[in-house]
Amino acid sequence: MAISSSTTSIRPAAPTALRCCICKKRSSLARAAPLAYFYCKPHFMKRFFSGLTRQLWAVALVSLLTGVLTTSCSKDDTVTDYSAIDDGLIKQYLATNAITTAQKQPSGLYYVPVVTNASAPLATTGQVVSILYTGRLLDGTVFDASSQHNNDPLSFFLTPTRIIAGIAEGIALMHKGDKAVLLIPSGLAYGSSGASPSIPANAVLRFEVELTDVNPDFAVPDDTLIKKYLADNNITTAQRQASGLYYIPGTPNPTGAQATAGKTASVLYTGKLLNGTVFDASSLQGNKPFSFVVGSGQVIKGWDEGIALMRNGERGQLIIPSALAYGANGAGTTIAPNTVIRFDMEVTDVK
Repeated sequence: MAISSSTTSIRPAAPTALRCCICKKRSSLARAAPLAYFYCKPHFMKRFFSGLTRQLWAVALVSLLTGVLTTSCSKDDTVTDYSAIDDGLIKQYLATNAITTAQKQPSGLYYVPVVTNASAPLATTGQVVSILYTGRLLDGTVFDASSQHNNDPLSFFLTPTRIIAGIAEGIALMHKGDKAVLLIPSGLAYGSSGASPSIPANAVLRFEVELTDVNPDFAVPDDTLIKKYLADNNITTAQRQASGLYYIPGTPNPTGAQATAGKTASVLYTGKLLNGTVFDASSLQGNKPFSFVVGSGQVIKGWDEGIALMRNGERGQLIIPSALAYGANGAGTTIAPNTVIRFDMEVTDVK
């Protein structure tokens, strides 16, 4: 069962129609942002991750767009390696805009420092970072920005498995408080696949980024991601618990037996990522209710706490932060490390 606290193998969900613009995984939640959350952070991920994540992209998740590039350095559809072509486009962009401070990385990423705060903490892989960003086409057209999302910083886990490689590499060059421009060749973005519906294949991307925070703790990004999910889905009835768990009441049954600790509860459930991907469900198990002793540690912490808020015959939703779910380990091939998950629940019996 996907809800077991010891589960390490989860049934992969069927791919959905859209691609997360942060983590590059298929997703049914289209959130414009530069990451992955899934969390994506994401991303947030849907505000990117996500990705990210924004995850936490994310989702978080990011909706990234690129336009028609200059004809003097156009791409031939027959070319399969665009690294040299992308490098030419970026160099032409730098020359046209008289940018002389760009630092080319071995990967082909160009990092242009704007504000440097060398005494502040450096962002490192695996940490949670928060950014303000603006994404532009090389012609200056804005395709996504924090200003389109209430100027809220986007938080996500800094790892190339959760966000596009160019974002991860660029932010890893920054200290808290730094500002920079990242010019990202297509090989470090979405490559020959592009990212539906906004990014064509082999597109070079530009991001103006401010690193607002570096934080090793994922609890804050999880809560930020959940709040954004609730806002995006116009959910106003969620009840936040002290642990960070969110309970959304559905069908009430005030006369039903409370599923308190020590009682055996039977439930029907559907487990989803915040992007809508189903990773486990009673419908995949013959619609047979799953039974467990509440508060005994037989299931993830979010279940023990969430079911104890419900009565026999009630329906509701649990939005579970990663610390109360599968934490840094994740589960199987579908639930990534540090992922917020959601369960649609129906309590069918309490004994």
